[in-house]
Amino acid sequence: MMKKQKMLAGAGVLAAAGLIAKILSAVYRVPFQNIVGNQGFYVYQQVYPLYGIGMVLALTGWPLFISKVIAEQETIQAQRVIAQRLLVLLSVVGVILFTGLYFGAEYIAQGMSDIRLTAEIQAVAWLFLLIPFLAVGRGYTQGQLDMLPTAFSQVIEQVIRVSWILLIAWYGIQADWSVYRIGTWATFAATLAGVGAMAYLVFHMKPKLLISRTVQANPQLSWKRLAYRLWTEGSLLALLAALLIFLQLVDSFMVKRLLEVIGYTSTQAEYTKGVYDRGQPIVQLGMVVATGIGTALLPNLRVHWLNQKESLVRRNFRLTVRLSLVFSIMAVVGLVAIMPALNTMLFASAEGSGTLSWYVLMILPASLLTVLSSVLQSINQAQGLTWYVGVTIILKVVANSFLIRLMGIDGAALSSVVALLPFLLFVIIKTPKSFFKTGFSGKWFYNVGLVAAGVFISAFLITWLCGLVFGWTRLGSMLTVVVAVLVGLLTFLFMAVKLRIFTEDEWLALPKGAWLKQKIDRGA
Repeated sequence: MMKKQKMLAGAGVLAAAGLIAKILSAVYRVPFQNIVGNQGFYVYQQVYPLYGIGMVLALTGWPLFISKVIAEQETIQAQRVIAQRLLVLLSVVGVILFTGLYFGAEYIAQGMSDIRLTAEIQAVAWLFLLIPFLAVGRGYTQGQLDMLPTAFSQVIEQVIRVSWILLIAWYGIQADWSVYRIGTWATFAATLAGVGAMAYLVFHMKPKLLISRTVQANPQLSWKRLAYRLWTEGSLLALLAALLIFLQLVDSFMVKRLLEVIGYTSTQAEYTKGVYDRGQPIVQLGMVVATGIGTALLPNLRVHWLNQKESLVRRNFRLTVRLSLVFSIMAVVGLVAIMPALNTMLFASAEGSGTLSWYVLMILPASLLTVLSSVLQSINQAQGLTWYVGVTIILKVVANSFLIRLMGIDGAALSSVVALLPFLLFVIIKTPKSFFKTGFSGKWFYNVGLVAAGVFISAFLITWLCGLVFGWTRLGSMLTVVVAVLVGLLTFLFMAVKLRIFTEDEWLALPKGAWLKQKIDRGA
C-alpha cells in the first residue's frame, strides 16, 4: 500500500512539473516571435523539431523504458549494473545521432530548402551527447519511485532554456544580428539547459553513483537482450511521445519548398511558414487543457489493472476519456471562435487566422491519441502502435504534397488532422470494447455537441461584438479575448450542468468541480 501511495504521489508531482514545463515551452514562443518577427520565428521553428525529438528521448521515451527495467531488478546492485549498461548503450546511440546531425547539417539544411540553417542544426546536435546521461538519471530514479529528480530537472531545464532564448532574442535584435545568428544561439539554449539539468541530477544522485562491478543483473538482461529491449520497447515509447514533433519535422522539410512550387518567392514562403508556426504554441496550450485532467487519472487506471479490478479500470477509463474528449472539443471550438482576436493579442496581427483555425483542429485527434495510447500502454496492449507512427508520417507527407498544392498554407494545417485520423481509429478499435459499454451513449455525444455549439456561438458573437466596441488593436483584442473566454466558460458550465454531460465523479475530478456545480445549481 505504501509503495502504491508513493507511486501515485510521485506521478502527481511529475504531472505537475510536466504541466509547468509544457506551459513554459508554449508561452515563451509568443514573446520570442514578437521580438524576432515572422521570419525569425520561421528560422527557429524550422530546426525546433530536432530539439523536440531530443527532449522526448531525454524526458519521456527512454526514461520510461529505463524506469521499467530498473524496477524489475530485485537488488540495488543489480539496478546499478543495469543503469551502467544502459548508459553505455545510449551513449553509443547519442554519439551516432550527434555525428549524423553535426556533420550532415548541410545536407539536412538543403532538405529544408534553406542552406543558411546549417549552423543552427549543428547547434542543436550537441544536445544529443547529453541525452544518455539525462535519460538514465531520470529513468533510474523513477524506477525507484523517486519522481522528484525528474520533476525538478525538467523545470530547471525549461527555465534555463526559456530565459536564454528570450535574452538572446532581445540582445540579438539590439546588436543587429541576422535572424539566422539569433536562431543558432537560441537553439544552443537546449544544450546549456541540458547541462544545467544534468548537473542537478548528478548532484542528487551522487551517493548512488558507485556502481558495483561484481554483482550481475538478471541473466535475461544481457547486453544483447538489453539492446533488443531498448530497440523495441524503448523505441515504441519514444515514437509515440514524438509523434506530433515528427509531423512538425515533415513540415520543416516540405512546406517552404511546396509554397515555392505554387508560386511563392523564397522570402514570402519563409514569412508564411513563420505565420503558420504560430499554431504550435496555441495547440500545445490547447492540449494541456484537453489532456491535463484526463491523463492525471492514468496512474490509478494502471494500479487497478495490475490488481485485476476490472470495474475500477472501466470507471477510470470512462473518467479519463470522457473528460479528455469534452475538453479537447471545447478547446477546439473555443479557439476557433476567438482566433482573430487571440492571434492579434499574441502576435500583434490577425494574419493567418484562417490557417490557425485549421491548425487547432489537430487538438481533438491528438489529445484522444495521447490518452488512448497511454491507456493501451497501461494495460499492456500497445503492440502494433509503432507501425502506425510510421503510417501517420507517410500520410502527412502525402497529404502535404496534395493539400498544399490545392489549398496553400491551409493545406499544411489540414494535412496533420488527416494524417492522425487513421491512427486514432486504430487505437479506438484496439481498446477493449468492454471499456466503452457505459458512458458513451448516442445521447451523451448529442449533448456534448449541443454544449460545443453553445460555446462556439456565444464566444464567436462576443468576439465580434467586443471587436466592434474595443477595436482590433492589440489592447482591444486582449480585452475581447478575456470577455469571450469568460462568456464561453460560463456558457460551458451552465450547459454542462443542464445537459448532464458530467457524472458526479467527473465533477469531483475537476479542479473546484463540486463547488462550481453547486454554485450553478443554486443560481439556476
